[in-house]
Amino acid sequence: MSTKYIITTGGVVSGIGKGISAASIGLLLKMRGERVQVAKFDPYYNRSASLLSPYQHGEVFLCDDGSETDLDLGHYERITGVEVSSKNIYTSGALIHEMLENEANGKYMGQTVQVSPHLTDSIIDKLINLGKDCDVVIAEIGGTVGDAESWHYYRAVRQLRQKLGADNLIICHVAPILWINTVEEYKTKPLQNSVEELQRSGLQPDIILCRVMRQYDHELTEEEREEDQGVISSILTKVSNITGVPREAVFDAPDVKSIYQVPICFFDRHVDDFIADRFKLKRNGVRIHRYRDLVEKYTSSELPEVNIGVVGKYAKSREAYLSLKEAIYHAGVANNVKVNIVWMEAEKLEQYQSLRGLNKHFDDLHAIIVPGGFDNRGVEGKIRAIQYVREKKIPFLGICLGLQCAVIEFARNECDIADANSEEFAPNQNNDSWVVHYIPGQENIKQKGGTLRLGSYECSLVKGSISHTAYKKKSISERHRHRYEVNSFHLDKIEKKGLKISGFNPGTNLVEIMELDRNVHPFFVGCQFHPEFKSRLDMPHPLFEELVASAIQFKKTEVSPEPEANGVK
Repeated sequence: MSTKYIITTGGVVSGIGKGISAASIGLLLKMRGERVQVAKFDPYYNRSASLLSPYQHGEVFLCDDGSETDLDLGHYERITGVEVSSKNIYTSGALIHEMLENEANGKYMGQTVQVSPHLTDSIIDKLINLGKDCDVVIAEIGGTVGDAESWHYYRAVRQLRQKLGADNLIICHVAPILWINTVEEYKTKPLQNSVEELQRSGLQPDIILCRVMRQYDHELTEEEREEDQGVISSILTKVSNITGVPREAVFDAPDVKSIYQVPICFFDRHVDDFIADRFKLKRNGVRIHRYRDLVEKYTSSELPEVNIGVVGKYAKSREAYLSLKEAIYHAGVANNVKVNIVWMEAEKLEQYQSLRGLNKHFDDLHAIIVPGGFDNRGVEGKIRAIQYVREKKIPFLGICLGLQCAVIEFARNECDIADANSEEFAPNQNNDSWVVHYIPGQENIKQKGGTLRLGSYECSLVKGSISHTAYKKKSISERHRHRYEVNSFHLDKIEKKGLKISGFNPGTNLVEIMELDRNVHPFFVGCQFHPEFKSRLDMPHPLFEELVASAIQFKKTEVSPEPEANGVK
């Protein structure tokens, strides 16, 4: 059987749910026994996501091979379980750079370099190569149809469809049906216009996923729900008639509580059945019951609750910590609790002269995470937070910069290195005070993008440590994205005071994990890598799972009010 392709496009607005839709279809096809690959073509001219602002574009998702990618690839990994790499994402900037490099190296033999065939052929080659070892490739074109930056992708898809035949390539278009409060009606005109724009590029959608965008101000009664579904059904028929897409290929895709509910929503609407029939795939059953059970637990409001604070630099932008958020929730599901995340701005914690002033920020919190980041903004707030949770014995997980801040705090307050700091934050300070410094070979690098210590590296765990207990294995592999490391010059002094190495790279001896013994603190762990990128709903990450378990225990042992004596408080 030749490889099948599903190209996901979007209309009207970006962020309409193309990536989640593509990933959800991928999961359902995997459950049917198909080998699936995913890809994203991003219109922007950055060569990678490495230098994009978290406020503009959310987090940078990191792959095992060191690729710094768009956050949608994180959705692909978390939902489909397909491990992604540089072969799964291409930006316009990267493709054009490659094309110009080919021209400079004489690959085009003196031809005039043009979008077609040189750029479009490159896009087609990427998709064909990706499909060599799988049954179905699902590729998303970022942005919206009609964007000036992305028309070469649509031209390439048109050429690919002509090459493969219509039976081997499906266009899945995602666009909104808007609810207008002032007239109390659904409007399909924006969706119609986006389909017409797609048709102008030479592509006719085979499937339309109609994102029904309506927020209800009350819980619908059964009668209201049936009435609303009837209205939507008639609107989908209208969409079918106007766009020329068969009615059975026009699906409603309403908002749901969680992205993990989308595959279930598509399964219930038989989206995967339509695709299987169109591609003449085997009508295998979908074993979705275990997945449905996990999602029900994920969205349950009846589980006991714990509160975990995240002391971040980008707390106003939730997408900057998207993988972190999901990893926390995955661990909650594994521990049968609902985790409430309390977002804390690190800079606000810098204003207090003593730890006493921090009390109100940590009331009712059962664990704290200090995530990664760059530059010194908010760092002193993170260090104060770490000192607070260390002394109050609140469970703590430090990630990347969070580990480095923990080492700085411990060195200042427990090791008599009063001016302890990082070379990143105090480059002109006495280097004897740098408890964190450049990784050897990083100090003279001027180019910012793609030059960090990136990707998957091995880590050996110390037997009997918290980390070893959590992972249940001696050797692990985790993803890294950093330029600085714990300075080995100070390690003896730091370890003698109790903050010990529990994980190290066997090839370089770089510090990977440091922690306090359980008899000193219930859970105080810092890791130089980013565990959040490898967490899945059905495979929560061990460190997050252990952190949430410690948070549950901390909540149980919180000091309760003193009992009354002889009836008097």
